[in-house]
Amino acid sequence: MQATTVCKRLLDLSLSRSRSGTVHSVFDHAVNLEFGFRGLIGLIAQEKALTPYAVLVRTNAPFPQTGVRTGMAAYLEEGMLIIPDAQIEIDLANAPHSDLSLDAIELRYGTEAQETLAVLIREALTNVDTEASLAPLVTGGDGNTYTRFLAPRLERLTYAVSLGAQQESAQAAANCAGCGMGLTPSSDDLLAGYFATLHLLYRAGDRPAEKAIISSMAQAAAEKTNRISGTFLLHSGMALANATICDLFRSVFTFMDIAAARRAIERVLAIGSTSGADMLTGMVLALRQHIGGNET
Repeated sequence: MQATTVCKRLLDLSLSRSRSGTVHSVFDHAVNLEFGFRGLIGLIAQEKALTPYAVLVRTNAPFPQTGVRTGMAAYLEEGMLIIPDAQIEIDLANAPHSDLSLDAIELRYGTEAQETLAVLIREALTNVDTEASLAPLVTGGDGNTYTRFLAPRLERLTYAVSLGAQQESAQAAANCAGCGMGLTPSSDDLLAGYFATLHLLYRAGDRPAEKAIISSMAQAAAEKTNRISGTFLLHSGMALANATICDLFRSVFTFMDIAAARRAIERVLAIGSTSGADMLTGMVLALRQHIGGNET
């Protein structure tokens, strides 16, 4: 099993000191590891998007067929990730690394980029499944059970955020979390996209005090959902996002490359069943709120 790309945060963690943990969960395309943090560390099949604190690996079979099992001991030491009982030794130190920090994205374009990104995403979301995703919240399409449940809660969230009210924003985010099916419920994906976008917008507007509220919201929301989904929420609160989301932001805010942005949006839409569409929905909510108006 060979590392093809590693998140810089995971690489730095593996080089800092030796750590022991366990295998939390095993799926066909991902393995989650627990090392005593609230968030999980990931092994991800190389054809998927790299996520924070994870490594993409080349493997000849789905992970359950590689011998790795829930509960096995795992170790991080000297740039290596090791699961001895599965005979897995992954060299992180010699793999290409990627910085998935949103704060590392250069912001050359301001309002134009925000408006352009909102338009491009909304155009793409008009073609997604409105019965399962949360896209109708921003496209005006026919809603579903989840959108009807979440709409008033999201209205309270965006209102609290617009006021800069930290406690109220955190409570409102928690009230939105955990809604939907699957390992990452739809509302969690939406919140992750919303938080990630707020990080960029607040940095662009030099609003550090409001930027600090995002972490509080993410932590409160993570407490209300499962461990895997909570990990992604915590990452978004830390201004970290998967590689495809980073590519999308960079294509517009750094380069204003419309063609590249459309390609990145398609890659985001390919994430999960509705996860990508729901993340994009959250991004539009943040963009629309920032450009003017916080209604959902």
